[in-house]
Amino acid sequence: MDGIKRVDKKIIVRTNVLCEILEISDRTLTDWKRQGLTQHRRGWWDLKHVLKWRGEIYNADTEVSKSISLQQKKLEAEVALKETNNELNKLKIDIQSGKYLEKEIVETELSRFFLIFKKSAMALARKLAGEISPYVEPLEARRIEKGLNETISDALEQMSVDGVYYAKKTKR
Repeated sequence: MDGIKRVDKKIIVRTNVLCEILEISDRTLTDWKRQGLTQHRRGWWDLKHVLKWRGEIYNADTEVSKSISLQQKKLEAEVALKETNNELNKLKIDIQSGKYLEKEIVETELSRFFLIFKKSAMALARKLAGEISPYVEPLEARRIEKGLNETISDALEQMSVDGVYYAKKTKR
């Protein structure tokens, strides 16, 4: 057959025959050559070598399979890089659109909020003691105020350390 011959137990094919067998253009074959596919000689290709290089036939011991493996790893790394870059671009857009706040601003605002909250919570015991003082003895009003202060202080301490408040069980 024209364009196919046997050389040293190898099937060697002309460029046009190889393109026809693999259903590719000669441009694709030229690109493969730039990527590392070797020719048997100018215009002639070792069919088995090309198929191994393309991954159509597997042979773990050859340099061809190693280059395929490296090409696959390179391709996977490029895909991962593009995905990471896309995520980074989305994050930059979110930052520019105001979805995220600067850490320093958040810390300052939260510190201010919790300081005001603490002052308000600590004033609650005095306010409640003042409200009940006409109905109870002054000594009892101070005892209630002290108990409320301890409960509020304990709650604030637990929230600042653990983030959760567990009320102490009272004896009855």
